[in-house]
Amino acid sequence: MANIKDVARMAGVSIATVSRVLNEYPHVAKDKQEKVLAVMKELNYSVNGNAVKLSKGKTNTIGVIVPYNNNSCYDELINGILKKAHELHYQVLLLPSYYENVIESSYLTLLKKKMIDGLLLTSHTLHPEQIKALAEWGKIVCCDACPIELVPSVFPDRFAAYIEVFTYLKNKGYKRIHFTSGRDSQSSPSTRLRIQAYQEIITEAYESQFFDQCFDFQDGKRVGGIMFRNSIVPDAIFTNGDEVAAGIIASAQTHGYSYPQDFEIIGEENTPLSEILGFPSVDYHQTAIGEQAVSLLLSDEYARIQIRHQLNFRARTEASALS
Repeated sequence: MANIKDVARMAGVSIATVSRVLNEYPHVAKDKQEKVLAVMKELNYSVNGNAVKLSKGKTNTIGVIVPYNNNSCYDELINGILKKAHELHYQVLLLPSYYENVIESSYLTLLKKKMIDGLLLTSHTLHPEQIKALAEWGKIVCCDACPIELVPSVFPDRFAAYIEVFTYLKNKGYKRIHFTSGRDSQSSPSTRLRIQAYQEIITEAYESQFFDQCFDFQDGKRVGGIMFRNSIVPDAIFTNGDEVAAGIIASAQTHGYSYPQDFEIIGEENTPLSEILGFPSVDYHQTAIGEQAVSLLLSDEYARIQIRHQLNFRARTEASALS
């Protein structure tokens, strides 16, 4: 296999001249440039992309640790990341973790080895000490509130959203208010905030009203079966996703109940599902968070940017029910 020395020898130029041609430097004589390109074609010489990136001191690639992508929240976030990265001529390396700390930790070496120019952290299990150690090797940006002040982040104020939703439900006069989350309170900061907000506003024990491990439509159907199997059904339910809310609505129907006649429900992420089924949903503007996170990562700025949420209400009709 031909190398850069072979090209230089056959073209009758220095290795430095070949390197300038490869990197498209402007100040190379046209005849030498043409000779080098001709020899490269003759030898079927291909550039070592890793070597070129190493010589330039950057890879034009950013890494994104994400638990999974079959979720509307992460789909919107990734969409924003990809859009902005494309605008800035960067590639994106998606690093799925499935909330396994060992896997997330292994991805940190990509930054340490300079295989990526920066790292975005979405939802993860990394401890503050791990993030702090990682930040010594290169720039990272959290797409949620980071516990380390010196680490830049772009994030929604989830606690303010939870307070707003539970206050709304309480002011409506609802007494039996249930809520769902993804991970349990031991592993998820957002779940702990959800419980804290519930306790501050509703001021009642939450154990019988709280259901974790809810991630998608099927999980919604599962917890809906528990909620509507008893004679005392909830007045209102605050879910951690529109898919979960849709699953609960479907499950309610199988037990003889219907939305919005028999209960209130509020979702998250403001997807088309909430519009079709006519239930309110919290919009965290994840696409905007993804875009701003990439811009922040590739800049010299170290900021903590908070994105305001929006609680969107829908017109409720009989068509809200799933058939």
